[in-house]
Amino acid sequence: MSLTIPPVELLQDGLEKVPEAARFLCLSRSKVYQLMDRGELPYVQLGRSRRIPRRALVQLAASHLVTARQN
Repeated sequence: MSLTIPPVELLQDGLEKVPEAARFLCLSRSKVYQLMDRGELPYVQLGRSRRIPRRALVQLAASHLVTARQN
């Protein structure tokens, strides 16, 4: 995912733990880790823990939003 939000703004809504992010995206925890490892989902490393900016979750979901069927 290419970041369209500056890093400081990306963090302004807070951070989510991986299980919370997985629930928000309706994905498994392992899929969320895959997205982070592939660079598709930015995260903050705090010691051994990863935290995901809430805005990054919204941006990821919005980037995959389908609004009309293509024929």
